[in-house]
Amino acid sequence: MPSVPADLVHIGSYTAKAGTAQAITAWRQDPRTGRLEPAHSPVEAVDPSWLAWHPAGTHLYAASESAAQVLSYAVKSGGLELLGAQPSGGADPCHLAVDPQGRFVVAANYSGGSVSVFAIGDDGALLPYHHLVAHEGSGPDPERQESPHAHMAMLAPDGLLYVTDLGTDEVRSYAVEPDALRHVATSPLIAGMGPRHLTFHPSGTVFVAGELDSTVVVCEAADGRLRPVSSVAATLGEPGERNYPSHLECSPDGRFLYVANRGADCLTVFAVEGAALRPVADVPTGRWPRHFALIGDFVYVADQDGDTVTGYRRDPVTGVPEPTGDTRTVPNPSCVLAVPGHP
Repeated sequence: MPSVPADLVHIGSYTAKAGTAQAITAWRQDPRTGRLEPAHSPVEAVDPSWLAWHPAGTHLYAASESAAQVLSYAVKSGGLELLGAQPSGGADPCHLAVDPQGRFVVAANYSGGSVSVFAIGDDGALLPYHHLVAHEGSGPDPERQESPHAHMAMLAPDGLLYVTDLGTDEVRSYAVEPDALRHVATSPLIAGMGPRHLTFHPSGTVFVAGELDSTVVVCEAADGRLRPVSSVAATLGEPGERNYPSHLECSPDGRFLYVANRGADCLTVFAVEGAALRPVADVPTGRWPRHFALIGDFVYVADQDGDTVTGYRRDPVTGVPEPTGDTRTVPNPSCVLAVPGHP
């Protein structure tokens, strides 16, 4: 069983812009009301833009973006204990994936355009990366796609590692082997879309957020390859509005897809109807919702430029979240980490 209490939530924050060293904060969630209360003293780190759990719930890993490191923490009753920091192998690591068996961690290095693999030691700390794959290529946007930008690494239900590359408009899949990443397939998506994050529906359909063209692309997946079948606007707002989708997730029952939108500053709800998406609602958020987490009946949105994390209760019938009235001040929040066992 996980050693982390079932109602503990961690939030990662950018520290350089906020002028604070309080990078990872811990909160106790009331599972009835969704209210968050401070649980432990904040942990100091440099720009931990992404957090991920060890599957046993005994350790936490953080991508220290501007320091180009991956941090390892042991979970203690009084908070987190830093075990060590390893160079990420590339500039600006922004996402981590942890092996479900607890054997390794994968980092996506945004500015480095690369993917690195770290073995997990017996004490839960990361060993130096033992493999690194550098992407190549570019896209049509001269400012954002001048080179590869690996943005997300996800270990999918089929056992493969999928990496979105915002700079090359591709999703690459790999088999993670004991001493290497073996390339399986490269899936070209829509030119200029800038794939940022993706998520797998229980049916096997894959949804990809296009940061640069404000779309969600629906893909079929087979043998590590994605085939785009349709695309929808990421919000219900006016066409042409400058908007940058960030994170997206399916509800546990697969009925709804949620997309965080920066610019429109909303959480957009789609009903999943077979392989199609039907827009349901735009739910206003704080400024620049960079990430969110579905935890039980609630959604917690990290409003990066609003310096808040806001709670919502999901309607189980309509799928539409309603504000709980609980908004917490968190400087530059970048990631809300669901407790082990939650999607």
